Amino acid sequence: MSITTICTFLEIYEMDEDEKTTKHRLQNAKLNLTDPDYENAGNTIEFKNEDFHYMPFIYAGTTINKSGDNIESNIIMGNSPISMARAQEAVANQYFAEVTVCIVDNSDLNSVQRTLTTDVWLISSLAYDAERIELTLSSAIDSVGSNMPNLVLTSDCVGALPTSSDIKFLWNKIFKT
Repeated sequence: MSITTICTFLEIYEMDEDEKTTKHRLQNAKLNLTDPDYENAGNTIEFKNEDFHYMPFIYAGTTINKSGDNIESNIIMGNSPISMARAQEAVANQYFAEVTVCIVDNSDLNSVQRTLTTDVWLISSLAYDAERIELTLSSAIDSVGSNMPNLVLTSDCVGALPTSSDIKFLWNKIFKT
């Protein structure tokens, strides 16, 4: 029987005028039970040349409907004053989350063997009870249902833009038929 160890790396950051500012780097695989201080080297995995500290959480993956317009995911973690404060900060400031799911070596959790998925999300809302906190992650495609930062297409950004949705009109104007 074969055992596959999966680690989820979570980078929480904000974007200010094209500048990425990382707030937290977390992973859910490596915990040294004899020294549970999360910043201890025994509780840290180096990934992409950065230290990711241990925090117990579950990444629920992605849910997509058939039309592809309702893409969302969840991060579930234990409810504590620290995790609640960080969750509320992330939602209030519209932080982004980059989630990378990897296969790591069973005997050496510091050795990432293969990246399975990498997704970038907007942390859009949270729900909680006495035991857990659930962060809802929304994609840029579902910008209607959340307050996703908007991008306005202008001629300066992308060049010539259509002035009409009437394809026949445009065709006749371009080819003078």
